[in-house]
This record gives sequence, structure tokens and C-alpha cells, in this order.
Amino acid sequence: MRCEVQAGSCRHVAPCVSLTVTGLTVTGLTVAGERLDITIDSGGRVESVTAPAGLTVEEPAALRA
Repeated sequence: MRCEVQAGSCRHVAPCVSLTVTGLTVTGLTVAGERLDITIDSGGRVESVTAPAGLTVEEPAALRA
């Protein structure tokens, strides 16, 4: 994940592990002093996000097509 706090965005980048079985959930990340939780499904798409107010989590362009 690449975060640009001043721009108010985080970009989910492709994980370096295979998610073909279950996906990935990461909780308790600190971004801009607040908690960020994210779940990515087995296809690499963002399934759910809990993020600080004003912060947007974006999927890679290849997944939005």
C-alpha cells in the first residue's frame, strides 16, 4: 500500500503473495495518526476498508477495468 496523506489517498498495490485461496486482511495500520483496516479478496480487489475520514483507498487501474 502506498499512502499519500497530504493528497488524502492510499493506493492498494498488488500483494507479493498469491491470494488465490482466501484473500488478505490487514488491521491496525496507522495512517495520519489514525487506524486503517483493509480486506482484499482473492482477485486482488478491495473488499472492505475502514479508513480515517478524508482518506480514499484506490485499487490499481488494472483491477478497475
